[in-house]
Amino acid sequence: MGIINFLKKAWKESEKHVTAPSVPKQPSSSSGNTPRSKPAPKYVPEYEIEPIYKQKLANGLLPGEIILIDWISGKTSEAPFPRYFETTYGINAKRSFNKLVKEAYVGEGTTMEALGSFKVPRLKEILKSKNLKVSGKKADLIARIEEYFTDVEIESYVDRNVYKATAKGEEALNEYYYIVPAHRFDTKDGVYNAANAIRHVKKFDYNPPNGDISWGLFQLAYMEYAKERSYGLMRNVITNKAAQLKREEKYETSLFHYLRVFIFDTSGLSNGRHLDHPDILLPLPANKHIIDLMEILEMSENELRELFENTWDKTRNELPYHYLTLDECYRCLLLSMEENKEEIEDLYRDAYKRLNEKYDDVSFYETFGVHIPYNPNERFSRFD
Repeated sequence: MGIINFLKKAWKESEKHVTAPSVPKQPSSSSGNTPRSKPAPKYVPEYEIEPIYKQKLANGLLPGEIILIDWISGKTSEAPFPRYFETTYGINAKRSFNKLVKEAYVGEGTTMEALGSFKVPRLKEILKSKNLKVSGKKADLIARIEEYFTDVEIESYVDRNVYKATAKGEEALNEYYYIVPAHRFDTKDGVYNAANAIRHVKKFDYNPPNGDISWGLFQLAYMEYAKERSYGLMRNVITNKAAQLKREEKYETSLFHYLRVFIFDTSGLSNGRHLDHPDILLPLPANKHIIDLMEILEMSENELRELFENTWDKTRNELPYHYLTLDECYRCLLLSMEENKEEIEDLYRDAYKRLNEKYDDVSFYETFGVHIPYNPNERFSRFD
């Protein structure tokens, strides 16, 4: 486990140098009982909305309104509506919110439920007022307040209640159980999103689990991209599969897929008809997920090597060409986890030289179906 601890420490050290950009505060408003919308733009742009988002569901709600029921739960009247309700789902969030309240899909929560909207420092301040412990998770702090404070005392700290889904609202969320997860885990590449989930579920006469819905969409996209020989898009689908498996705590299978992603990334193949030049290919993406999963699985380097060889055998035949051999690619994986850019460049310098010594563009295309890489910055290339 020595290599895991070293890589994890190196990753955390690198993260210390990343500074989050500051976000300007939005002007506040305390008037009214409903969440306020963000300030309107000077002009009203037209957004291209998926037609299915404009079609009412059997209960009379729009898909965006199902998402709004889930989003509003636990929010106070100060919460601004996200712009995606307008730009992606084509609804006026404030108007739809009023509709949901009127039709009893959404109602006000209790005073105790309002504590869930408080940030942890605020909850700790409340506990300190009675010299109570402030350790534990947010749920522990709320439970402690509930135990030691009267309803009247709690009400003195709550200036506005939160909203929540009513029983009718929960029924709507359960009926259309696939819409919110598809929104929440939208892959942003047009494969898994709420619109495609709605269309996909209509194909069945039963309720498929959410994991099966997303996986089915991934499979369909992958087969289509494979026919088109769009290796970059195939790689993106594998990444989304790996992320889903990690969420589902299927760690070993997730690691297998993240290793597949690495093999695609290092191949030089993308969506075009030219092999990518190493100047475009490098530097390689970081391998945080692989390091995390190795740690979770308590995987030794020997075990990683065995899994990598198995992954290579099952992945390499999907790729007409790869810059590196099995041994070179595995070494590249270890070097990338150590962030050893110099030795990775050496590997690709040798691989690029080997390619050019063996093929010209005609013979390369006849053999692999892609053109030999051209260098867009030939004068400054590290490899020519």
